[in-house]
Order: sequence, then C-alpha cells, then structure tokens
Amino acid sequence: MFLRRDAVEVWSNTELDERLIKYQQIFKKRILPRYILAKNFKVKFDVNNSITELLELHNEKSEGFRLFVSQNQEKTPEEFYSSKENNQIETSGQNYLRLKVELLKKMIKNCEFCENKCHVDRTKGELGRCKVNDKAYVASAFTHLGEESPIVPSGTIFFYGCTMKCVFCQNYDISQEYSLNSFRGRETSPYGLSLIISDMVKQKVRNINFVGGEPTPNLHIILEAMELSTEIIPMLWNSNMYLSEKAMKIIVDIFDIWLPDMKYGNNKCAEKYSKVQNYWPTLKRNMKMIESLGSGEYIIRHLVMPNHLECCSFPILEWVKENLKTSLVNIMGQYRPMYKVGIGKYDEINRRPVSVEMRQVKDYADNLGLRWRSVS
Repeated sequence: MFLRRDAVEVWSNTELDERLIKYQQIFKKRILPRYILAKNFKVKFDVNNSITELLELHNEKSEGFRLFVSQNQEKTPEEFYSSKENNQIETSGQNYLRLKVELLKKMIKNCEFCENKCHVDRTKGELGRCKVNDKAYVASAFTHLGEESPIVPSGTIFFYGCTMKCVFCQNYDISQEYSLNSFRGRETSPYGLSLIISDMVKQKVRNINFVGGEPTPNLHIILEAMELSTEIIPMLWNSNMYLSEKAMKIIVDIFDIWLPDMKYGNNKCAEKYSKVQNYWPTLKRNMKMIESLGSGEYIIRHLVMPNHLECCSFPILEWVKENLKTSLVNIMGQYRPMYKVGIGKYDEINRRPVSVEMRQVKDYADNLGLRWRSVS
C-alpha cells in the first residue's frame, strides 16, 4: 500500500517510541490488542442481574483485568495461546468483554452513554440528542491516508449521529443533518461490523478507527462486533470525549490508542458553539482516565479556532502539561467556517485562523515543553 513518507519515517522519532510503544507492537502483530485479552479474562456473571449489580461487578473486576493485561501484553500471540489457561480465543460466554456488552445493552434502555444523559429508551425507538436509536448506521468505511502520521493507513469507520451540536461541524451531513427514516433496513449489525473490520485488516491498515459523527452512541454495537472479531489489530477510539463516567469506565481499558478532541478550555465556549453542558470537567475527567485506567497511548487533537487562544488553546495546553504524563498533541489548523457559522450569530469565528495565531499556539506549546511536532 502507498504510504505518505512521513508515515514511514515517523517511527524513527523518539517521541513516538516513548509514547506509542504498545500500539506499534500490536499493528506489527508482536503482541495482542486489549480487546482480545478482555475476551480471555474470565468473569462469571448473571445476565439477569440489575445494571447496578453488573456495574459493581465490572468495577470490581477492572483492577484484575489491568493486572491481567500487565502480565500478558508483553507476550507474543504464540506465547499467550500456548499457555494452559489461554489456549483459545473466547468469543462468547463468561468473559470481561461480554460483561461490558451486557452492561451497554442495559444502559441503552435508559441511555446515558454520553454526558447529555438523555435517559431515553433507545430500544423503543426513542431518540436522544445523538438522534440514533438502538441500531448502528455506518456512513462510510475506508482506508484513510489523511490522519496523523503514526495512524496512517487507518481503517476508518464513520458512524451517523453525534453527542454534540457544533455550529462549525465539517461532517454535519452525518452528525446532525440526517433522518433515520431514510436509513430503514440499512443498519449495521455487530456481525456486519465485524466483517467490515476484517475487510479493513486485509487492506493492511494500522488500526481500526471508530469515528463519526461520533462513535459513542454506537458503543453497544462496536463492542459486540469486537467480541466477534479475532483480528490482531489496534482498536482506536476517535471521539469528542463527551462520554459519561459510566460509559468511560466500561470502554477505557479495551482500546489500544485514542484520538481525543480537546476543543474548548471552558464551559462557556462549549455551550455556545457545541450546545453542551459541563464540557470542561467532563473532558478533564475522561482524559485522566485514559492514563490512569487505560492504555495511556493517545494523540490529543486540538483545533485552533480564530479568536479563541486565550479562552481555549492556552488553557488546554496548560492543563495538558500540568495533568497528563504521556501526551502527544496535534495542533490543528484545519478549522474553517462551515455549517451554521455564516448565519450572523458567530461572526467572531467566521474566518480561518491566521498564521500568526497558529504560530502563537505552537510557541506556547514549545514554552510548556509539550510534544507536538511529530503528530502535527
């Protein structure tokens, strides 16, 4: 497959060797991804138990799974499966990944996958802020060559629906401006999604990249598809990170690499431009969880917006420096005024960021000692 030159040369950069170690080993098939380890971590549970009981069990077993990962993720696939207790891939039954799937299936009946916490019963066709029912709808799936250099080529799967309402959204046709009535019979089952994953792997991608829109509304389908998959490939969560604490705890330890958006450094801007509440505390909580409970391997995406350096860019970079240990930051200049920006209510962001603004943000990151060059 054709690769961008920087996607090949990037692995000679010591920043990547220190930050994305496991990710690189997984796509080279030297070690197993976390989702496969989760299928081999046995957990006994009663599917008829309440969501509260299953959540308590999940939280209790999560520490044991972290230990299981630390004991087994250095092993090659051959070493892992040759051991007496791990002699087959567990694709059904009583295991840690299946527990997560059952939890999500119960949660969707009173949905709080994201911080909006709409509490609708999506199994009955009720729609929350994301405008998605209990099915998953794939807008497109293809090998993406335009992502960050360590990610390319990326097996991207774009889902309809989003948990935020960004007025400048570039993918508004799949995140906001659509109707499920036009999708009748076009939903993607867990099995269908697992086939998409297998097809992507045949195209020699470095990861499976769940994106959108926003992947969060589709958590239950994504994890069930992972349960059906056997591919040795890194699973990548590409998200606005506006997940609820419950949902974050369920997924944090099974994704190998993360592409989290950090858009705003305060609640006020998030409320005005993305129509969400409690954004900044939610984002900070979830980012810390990636390091404390998850893989700790991630590339933060920060979209520089015009006139938003003092309120957003600088506070985000400062917080990252003070609170995160393994960060890589993609300082993005791709913002352009789209969708609803030109209707007269958002004149302050009705232009692209100028070169002076981009330079100021990058200089600020340099002064803080942040690592951004290898991924920006």
